[in-house]
Amino acid sequence: MKDEFFALHLDTGNGEAGTTRPSGQAYLAEGAVRCVFSVRTAVKMGMGANSRSHESLTFRFVEQIGEDEFAVRLLSNRRLPMGEAELISLDELAGNHSPELAFFEERVVPAMLERGTPEDVRSAAIDRRVFSGLFGLGLLYLEQGEPGRAAVLFADLAGIKADFAGKDQFLFNECGIGLRKCGLYGEAISFFIRALDYAPEDENLLYNLGRAHYENGDWTRSLDYLIQSNKFNPGLGPTNSLLGLMVRLETDERLADRYGKPPVPPAVAARARQILAAGSGRLKLDDTLMVNPVEPGRARSGGVGHVEFKRRGGK
Repeated sequence: MKDEFFALHLDTGNGEAGTTRPSGQAYLAEGAVRCVFSVRTAVKMGMGANSRSHESLTFRFVEQIGEDEFAVRLLSNRRLPMGEAELISLDELAGNHSPELAFFEERVVPAMLERGTPEDVRSAAIDRRVFSGLFGLGLLYLEQGEPGRAAVLFADLAGIKADFAGKDQFLFNECGIGLRKCGLYGEAISFFIRALDYAPEDENLLYNLGRAHYENGDWTRSLDYLIQSNKFNPGLGPTNSLLGLMVRLETDERLADRYGKPPVPPAVAARARQILAAGSGRLKLDDTLMVNPVEPGRARSGGVGHVEFKRRGGK
């Protein structure tokens, strides 16, 4: 464990009402939205009884140029921004424009870099500010009561390919904590998994993963990550506290009801007891995982207790 990793933030909040949720506006203020967005518009054809309508999908390059001002240009069939820019507000952007980060990264950015004008090279850059702005936009979707749109954007951000200064375990860890505070446990897990790419032996990060799986009601995976956290730092208090809570919740039905948790399987509780005993010196710790670790990759959140991952660069 290297010294620079000790500052990684432990997710020790209680998850109850009153926990401060991250602000979409705060992230947007620190960031700068720059991405391709899709827009669906209804097109009516014909007149009277013969009229019919269909939905048209267009792709537009959007770049933030002010606090509440965004320049929008259509994409050509060569996937390049073209024409005069239209100016829209944040409300308009959040209302009917859907970010297409994967499409921007994989199709539009290469086309812009190939054309190679100074404006294209600048606009093709994906950096920490762009990440922050898009993350804030996802939080704004949540605040507007649109969790589906938020989930799609968070999944794309968790799987972002671009390399930039600040893309590391701290970035994905902090976003994961923020998403857990919003109750998006699957999405939080996908961000913590990406953080493991940079710090696979960080006991704090492994605890955060165990904590997120605990919130998601997945006792087995929670225990797996707590085992790993304990392996790298047997004295980490939050890890030991959560292991102790697992032991208590096995038999204390009132406590389980209070926390809204499913029953703890006896095997999980027994394993938690063994780890705590090992820490006291009474037992030798067997750090074998109960299930295989989750494979990192471009993520789409699944249901409760389950997270599906798609390999980076996959279709």
